[in-house]
Amino acid sequence: MSWTADAEKIDLESKIRTRGEELIAIEAPVNIFVNDEYVITLLATPTLKKELAVGWLFNEGVIRSLNEMKQLKATQDSVNIRTKNPIMKEKLRVVGVSRLITTACGLTTSKFYGIINGECGLKVASNYTISVDKIINMSRKLNEGPLYQSTRGVHVAALFEDERLIGFAEDVGRHNTIDKVVGIGVLAKINFAKTLLVSSGRQPADMVLKAARMKIPIIVSKAVPIRSGIISATKTGITLACLMNQQHIYIYTHHNRILTD
Repeated sequence: MSWTADAEKIDLESKIRTRGEELIAIEAPVNIFVNDEYVITLLATPTLKKELAVGWLFNEGVIRSLNEMKQLKATQDSVNIRTKNPIMKEKLRVVGVSRLITTACGLTTSKFYGIINGECGLKVASNYTISVDKIINMSRKLNEGPLYQSTRGVHVAALFEDERLIGFAEDVGRHNTIDKVVGIGVLAKINFAKTLLVSSGRQPADMVLKAARMKIPIIVSKAVPIRSGIISATKTGITLACLMNQQHIYIYTHHNRILTD
C-alpha cells in the first residue's frame, strides 16, 4: 500500500529542479487481541494482518503451537485470536507492556540485557545446510517486491523451506516483515528447522531472537548486523550472515551451515 506525495527533486549534477508526485509507503495501526482482550498495537503496512498477528504472538512466545489456536479473525484495523484454552493474563501483560510498538524497535532494557547474557534459554540445533550460490539466488527475491520497487521505503523479508519460497512480506517495519513471514510459515505448518530467513533489515538481538523462538537456523541479511545480534546468534545457535552487494558474504556465527561447494 502506498500514498502519493508532492516532492521537489534536485539533480545533483545539473542542479536542475523538477517537481512531481512520488509514491510513499504508509503505516497504520494493527490492534492485536487474544480472546477478545487487547494486547498491543503494531504500526505496520496494513497487509497480511492475520499473518502479522500470528507471527508476532509466536515470536513473543505467547502461543507455541498452531493447535492452541481456535479462531483467527481480522477486521479493518484489528486481529483477534481465540485460543482453545485461556492464556495467562500475566503473560499477555508482559509481552504487551509497551502497548504500542512502532516501526523502530520494541525491546525493553531488561529484555535486551537478558538476551545478551544468554538468559533467553533458546537453542537452535538444526543441522540444515545450504550453499552460497543458492543463498544468492534466494536473496534476489528481496528486490522483487512491488511496494519496494515503487517506493524504496519498505523493508522486505522472505522465508524459504528447503529452498522453496514459503512467505514474502513488505512492511515499513523490519520487525513486522519477520512476523509476517513467520505467520505465513506457521499457518502453512512448515518445518522451521529446515528454513532460511532472508531480510533487508539489520539484525540486532531482538530480531535474532524472533528466529530463535521459531528454530530458524540461518538468517541472511542485506544489512550488516550489530554487536547484540552477533552475540545473540552465537548464544542461540543461529547462523548469522550478511550478503554485501551480491559480491561478498560475511558469516559471523556458526559458519558450518553455509557451504561453498
